[in-house]
Amino acid sequence: MKHYLLFGVFCMLCLMGCQSKTSWLDSSLETAIHHEEGTRQLTSVDPENEDFPGGRGSHHLVAYTNAYGEKTGTNEWGSEAVIQHGRVMSIGGNNSVIPTDGLVLSGNESASRWINQALNVGMEIELEGDVVHYATTENTYIYQARELYKKTLQRVEIGKMTNEQAIEQFSEKVQADFEAFEKAKQEQDVDFVLVHGKQLLERAKKLYYNSFEPRENEFRGVWVRLVDKTPDELKATIKRMADAGINAILPETIYDGYAIYPDAHALLPQLPQFEGWDPMQVMMEECAKYDMQVIPWCEMFFVGGANSPLVKKKPEWVGKFRHGEIFAELEPGFHYFCPSRPEVADFLLKTVDTMLERYAIKEVQLDYIRYSLSEPWEKGFCYCDYCRKQVRKQLKFDIMAISPENKKEWEQWNDYRINNVTGFVKQVNDLLQTKHTEVKLSVDVVPNPIESTKLKFQNWGSWVKNDQVDAVYIMSYAIDNEVVRSETQSLMEIVAGTEVRSIVGLGPYLGFTPETLLEQIEVSREGGADGVCLFSFNGLSEQQLEALKDGPFRKL
Repeated sequence: MKHYLLFGVFCMLCLMGCQSKTSWLDSSLETAIHHEEGTRQLTSVDPENEDFPGGRGSHHLVAYTNAYGEKTGTNEWGSEAVIQHGRVMSIGGNNSVIPTDGLVLSGNESASRWINQALNVGMEIELEGDVVHYATTENTYIYQARELYKKTLQRVEIGKMTNEQAIEQFSEKVQADFEAFEKAKQEQDVDFVLVHGKQLLERAKKLYYNSFEPRENEFRGVWVRLVDKTPDELKATIKRMADAGINAILPETIYDGYAIYPDAHALLPQLPQFEGWDPMQVMMEECAKYDMQVIPWCEMFFVGGANSPLVKKKPEWVGKFRHGEIFAELEPGFHYFCPSRPEVADFLLKTVDTMLERYAIKEVQLDYIRYSLSEPWEKGFCYCDYCRKQVRKQLKFDIMAISPENKKEWEQWNDYRINNVTGFVKQVNDLLQTKHTEVKLSVDVVPNPIESTKLKFQNWGSWVKNDQVDAVYIMSYAIDNEVVRSETQSLMEIVAGTEVRSIVGLGPYLGFTPETLLEQIEVSREGGADGVCLFSFNGLSEQQLEALKDGPFRKL
């Protein structure tokens, strides 16, 4: 019955677009009377550099015209805007088809963030040499609204949206908005044309957000580095999270050689900004009021930069890279404790134990339970004196004297590092199983299990298989929805047949649109995950929070 009702609503709304010449859906838009203009220098146009997929390198902003070929050829680490007839038609994805009557703007890292934050569907775009000119007009808001409305109708058609009331309310008001918009435009009233254009767009956004239904018993977490200066500020932050529908807060608890709470360990001082109060205790008490879970997010082998108290107090524990430095070049400024040292494991275990004794925590999360990036192998980790001594003793060779060409020894050396990380996870699990039996253990992991093992010596698939962890959070930080889909699928294949909870970590900090955030939550759901965790709360925009509140995180 509901299917036929939705189909009827869909038909009714489609007919609205055909009732008169002035319909907001099909009316042609007159020349814009308002322009907010900007320019941006490009790295290149139709690049020939073959060092990177599609010639797009780090922080590059590239334009591809139809002279380049059929597709951009870029990898998943960026985002693209497709332009036709001088107007942005879509934003998102990579390896885009290049239109014959337009171009594609493609960016990586900071340039990718610029595309997602500065450009919108409907904006005017002009390429002049290696400079792109862009402009937001009042028409931009109408084009955006139309695109969102069409996407909403598509969701209705396939049964993803069941809120008929929201559609009806939108349809009652949108035409009046558009008529007021056109009237203001005819009268050359810029202020009013912007008011009505923006209002129409906001209605379309809210409707689209509403098309993402809430789900029962879903984990909706967020990582956060606390910046609150007082208990009252922290309480206000927690309320903002609860208002957005978040039901789990994962505060960065042990990091950079500090803890956020007092008396964590003799070697681990409290962060100076929290001296005089205990943020952990405030969170435990305040989150209970909102039925929010507090899951301490604890960094293990990564111990901060050069000013870290741990680096200063225990320099002999700091691992060394093959090229002789104690800081990572590939992760600039990062210092790691050597994962093979028993005293490092003892210190970390004692810290976790003390925290669990003090606070009524139901789950603790380990991060940086891995080696620093070890490719290229010439800059790999860890080659400290302790590791050299232990490998000589156990495996009978010098790790400084071998390379990947020594296949047998190199495999043994890699296994040694993998076993150190896995062994530590087992130690934490044993602690919980014997002393803190009500506490669950979760881990943050590199999504691709092959790369995770090869590059970080983090064989998290074995932790799942051997029942060492209760939950796995993959760090699926990508703008491309298909990357999230693929990594969610890999996660679900590994946890299949176990009781391990599957959480997909998403990266709104990358600057993607609220629409992309909701779409990635849906991709995670469709893949079968138990929930999502967002990185991070401080990186969420007000628009993203509103999208969560009006969409998939809204109260049932």
